[in-house]
Amino acid sequence: MSEVEKERTNIIRQFFIFCSAADTDVLDQCPRSEKQKYASIGATVFFTGLLACLSGGYALYTVFENLWMSIFLGLFWGVLVFNLDRFLVSTMKKSRERTREIVQITPRFLLAILLAIVISTPLELKIFEEEINEQIFYEGAQKIDRLDSAYQQRVAVKRTRIDVIKADVEKQRELRDVFYQQYVCECDGTCGTGQKGRGSECERKQKKYEQSDEEFRNLKQAGDQEITAIQGQIADLQEQNTLKRASLERSFADGLMVRLNALRKLPAGPQWAILLLLIAIEIAPILVKLLSPYGPYDHLLKTIEYNFEIDEVVAINRRNQELNNKLTVMAGMEHRKVEQELKNNEGALRLIGEAHLELVKEQLRIWTEKEKKRIRLEAKQNLTDSDQKL
Repeated sequence: MSEVEKERTNIIRQFFIFCSAADTDVLDQCPRSEKQKYASIGATVFFTGLLACLSGGYALYTVFENLWMSIFLGLFWGVLVFNLDRFLVSTMKKSRERTREIVQITPRFLLAILLAIVISTPLELKIFEEEINEQIFYEGAQKIDRLDSAYQQRVAVKRTRIDVIKADVEKQRELRDVFYQQYVCECDGTCGTGQKGRGSECERKQKKYEQSDEEFRNLKQAGDQEITAIQGQIADLQEQNTLKRASLERSFADGLMVRLNALRKLPAGPQWAILLLLIAIEIAPILVKLLSPYGPYDHLLKTIEYNFEIDEVVAINRRNQELNNKLTVMAGMEHRKVEQELKNNEGALRLIGEAHLELVKEQLRIWTEKEKKRIRLEAKQNLTDSDQKL
């Protein structure tokens, strides 16, 4: 293999590894087999997204019938499914415990099935396009047949009425002819009374014939008029049926919902086969990762994540210790501050107490002086009162 081919192969492998969402720095430390494994997983993810792009683009084209819009929205849908599959694969971590892996894969497995169902429908529409067109044509033909059947029933009622009118006219004609034969043979003498010539019986049968002929002519005239009117009604019905048929053919839809309804009426076996195939394709990356053994990449990744968690725990503990130290220093400073305030408060209280004591002593001294003066005045007053009595 030439250097150019090797470089091209490496580029394709790196692209598929990117699709698998594997850490290239970790893979570089692993054996070559690990790179091949994750390149295979990434290829499955890529082709699943490509399949979603094609199916989504076709489904949107049946809705909008705009090529460029369908291409743009189909690419958007394919990238969305690709990114979602890549996320599902990247979030699934390998473990030595198979039960834990199965529990971890269950919601991702259900989401993969949902994506497969969404992707399969547009593909089924494209694969069974001819059958769907035939089903749509068959349903349209049934609608036209029902319209024509209703028209034929209404026309049949009209034609039956025409036949009844003609039968009544023909019956009246036959009756008139019978009366005419009776009239002629009576006048010829070949029947009836046997008398030749215009007798009373001949005249009676002549009047009977003439009356019957008049009734026939009236009935035929009225019947012809009614038949002409009914034929006009039939022509109107035919014109209405033609217009309704043309309007019905123009109203036939060919959108996404019509095709989905037609798809549901087809045999379910081939549709289930396509659906199961797409489910297998969609869950293939997850199954590959689930069934693959616990390898060097998983071990290195777990070690890196474990070391990262330890570093985080150590950093958190260090920050907690620093915080505790700061809180201890602040608590000591606050304690000393409180003690100083208490000392200051004690000195102030002592000064206040001493001042209050001085005030009390001064008040006692003033009260004592006042009491002494009062006692002296009372003693003098008592002596004065005694002298006056003597």
